[in-house]
Amino acid sequence: EFLLTVEENTVREAASNSAQTVSELLPPAAFVSEYADMLGRLALKEWFTARISATGLIAAAYPKFKDDKLQRDFLNYFIRLCQDDTPMVRRVAAQYLGAMVQNVCTLQGRRALDETGPIVSSLVPLFEEFASTDQPDSVRLQTTANCVAFGEVLSKFADTGPLRPSEIALLQRILPLVVATIDDRSWRVRWTAAAKFANVITAYDGLPDAMHSLVPAYEKLLQDPEAEVRTAATFNLAFVAKCSARVPMAPVNRSPQDGDKDSYMSGPRVSVAE
Repeated sequence: EFLLTVEENTVREAASNSAQTVSELLPPAAFVSEYADMLGRLALKEWFTARISATGLIAAAYPKFKDDKLQRDFLNYFIRLCQDDTPMVRRVAAQYLGAMVQNVCTLQGRRALDETGPIVSSLVPLFEEFASTDQPDSVRLQTTANCVAFGEVLSKFADTGPLRPSEIALLQRILPLVVATIDDRSWRVRWTAAAKFANVITAYDGLPDAMHSLVPAYEKLLQDPEAEVRTAATFNLAFVAKCSARVPMAPVNRSPQDGDKDSYMSGPRVSVAE
């Protein structure tokens, strides 16, 4: 526990890895009485390095919290860390938000995506806050990875049956955040979006109408003013072209945003490669 609070980053990371290894070997009773208590103390400590350690460890340990009260308590700890006053804590919380979303859905199943479930009521607002322009670049850099996590969760449930209205509404909240990274003022955020776009396509291919906004956004990455962003986007070109969706054909020499969106959406559909 002491090593998880020190200032040296490499020491904390090694201590976190060791703590996770130990936690996997603990019997359930000791996990709750000893390990979970330690995580709670770390999350509430005054020194920010302890809270940084708590963020990743809570996200990793969450699937082992079988008791409803423990799930609520540690979700609330994680939410509190996401709203921490220290930017470095928020940055790490943003890094683990996607994992937390997936772990909550693993434990609670599809009901986690209900309108009153923890994903929609608690974690999506945090994600929207992390993606806002008020956050520093180091926090917004995690937006694309978190979008991928949300897409993977929705695709998993879509494989078992049509998305429910609440899940479609969630998809419609997430997609604009993906697209917003393409227009971010920071080239590093745009580069991250370009470099991870194959993962975005994998996560959202097959979800209703997702490619209608993602493919035009990808085209913008290919024309980005920064050479590094264009290069990263080009590396994913073949992968994006292979996606199975059929999208409306954009008007020649102009983007869908330039013209009438309704006529664009009702136009002929072609493969992404075309």
